[in-house]
Amino acid sequence: MSALDVRARWRGVAISLAGAALFAFGLAELYVPLAGYVEGEGPDLAALSAGWLAVLTVLLVGYGLAVAGCTTYPRTAAVIAGACFTAQSFTPVLPEWPVVPLLALVAATFACVAVGGRAAVAVAVAGYLLPLGIENAVAGDSDWVFILFVGLAVVGPGYAVRMRRAQAARLVALAAEREAAARTDERLRVARELHDIVSHGVSVMVLQAAAAQAVLDSDAGQARASLDAVQEVGREVVTELRRLLVILRGAEAAPEGLPSLRRIDGLTAGVTLAGGRVDVTVTGDLDTIPAAADVSGYRILQEALTNAARHAPGATVGVSIEVAGDALRLHVADDGAGPARRNAGTGHGLTGIRERVELFGGTVSAGPRPQGGFEVRVTLPFDVDASAGALATAGVTG
Repeated sequence: MSALDVRARWRGVAISLAGAALFAFGLAELYVPLAGYVEGEGPDLAALSAGWLAVLTVLLVGYGLAVAGCTTYPRTAAVIAGACFTAQSFTPVLPEWPVVPLLALVAATFACVAVGGRAAVAVAVAGYLLPLGIENAVAGDSDWVFILFVGLAVVGPGYAVRMRRAQAARLVALAAEREAAARTDERLRVARELHDIVSHGVSVMVLQAAAAQAVLDSDAGQARASLDAVQEVGREVVTELRRLLVILRGAEAAPEGLPSLRRIDGLTAGVTLAGGRVDVTVTGDLDTIPAAADVSGYRILQEALTNAARHAPGATVGVSIEVAGDALRLHVADDGAGPARRNAGTGHGLTGIRERVELFGGTVSAGPRPQGGFEVRVTLPFDVDASAGALATAGVTG
């Protein structure tokens, strides 16, 4: 049970006890000779018939119920309090016995304004003014200044509480929306990470298995090498998945356990095993790349190289990594060898690349090259504010 639920429960208990206390006070005021009555001030309670006493006792029960249920059923409480007050206007003791009825009426009016809807506010105003107006008419008084003063003193704070509750409800709804958006975003990040890990490894494994099958009868040595490559890539995928699970479970990943552009050789090996060639050019100091940009750059290269291996097996792929002051620039281009081609902007992988780049406020372009082949260009700025969100989940999303 949350702290809010506990407070709400205790608030309900306190209000119920207030209703019971009001009822008990009314009984004492009605049945116990108070100082004023002993001195002869007020009505002669002893002269009241048993019928009047029964009526007044029923009215006391109504007042107690109105107070006890004023926050849960504000309109009903206001109606009950107003009806009891109006009925009591015609009893012999109202002018000298106003405390309990007035308290019940004030509590019900305050609750209607504070926690009820618009209809409850209308009921509260009518339920307050009408009984008091009738009471004034019956008693022959015209104390409307006092009535309006008390009414404003009740409605003003009630309206303030109403506004505060409405603001709190809006904040709770906004927090719930943000939490739902955060969960959705986190699911997308995990999905993107799983795609990057599994897609790269499985693509290389499929290509190697197909190569092994093609030369199984003619070149057993080459087939064995391809199957060894499948086994090695499979181990790497399992290791990556275990590392991801550790991070998702909340454990702190060691820096050496995170993907890094310094391990680019592991990525290019997959394309090389698939029969292609990778030429890597590094400009600048990779050690100066912030952790978030380093992991994201690794994942972006992983996806681009996976696409090259999948869509252009046997192609020559050029990879350029440039650390230029305040930004990381990546360029992956293949020469288009191989029959299968792809269109720019399609596939989950390119979507994942764009999402990663957006975290940094960077730029990305992907599409066919004029001279043939396909290329991906990415710029990731090292801006602290832009990469703060990525850094918080660097182990998962880069």
